[in-house]
Amino acid sequence: MWVTLATWVGEMPGTCTFAQTCGGNSVIEHNGDLYPCDHFVYKDYLLGNITEKPIAEMMRSDKQTAFGIDKRNKLPTKCLKCEWLFACNGECPKHRFNTYESRQGRGGLRIETGLNALCDGYKMFFSHVAPYMDYMKDLLSRKMSPAYVIPWARTNSRRI
Repeated sequence: MWVTLATWVGEMPGTCTFAQTCGGNSVIEHNGDLYPCDHFVYKDYLLGNITEKPIAEMMRSDKQTAFGIDKRNKLPTKCLKCEWLFACNGECPKHRFNTYESRQGRGGLRIETGLNALCDGYKMFFSHVAPYMDYMKDLLSRKMSPAYVIPWARTNSRRI
């Protein structure tokens, strides 16, 4: 819930999957190889080896920066038009393997790839929690505890 609330109020979520960009959760393999993410431990994503280069240098590299920004820049059209983009940001690129049909131009159909496997579930979840998140966002804007959503939910949940 706190991850969702963070995105709702425009803060960095506590997990990289819902962040706008990624690459802050690097992994070092037993041999010293550094990768931008534990989901992308493949030769193409190798940043270098800690026995040969400082970690900080590799984490500031163009390759690492591009990896992180690609999460945002390679979103499919359906994500870019989604009302919940602010909350999920397309989720983890590793999970973007579903395809869908999109309308192009004058009624033409095009198959696009890159949709998150959990997209439909996230849409249902965000739709369900939206009133509660909106209320907690309002509470926080008034410097009040988001815990006040509990009594509010008890009296308002039947109307939602």
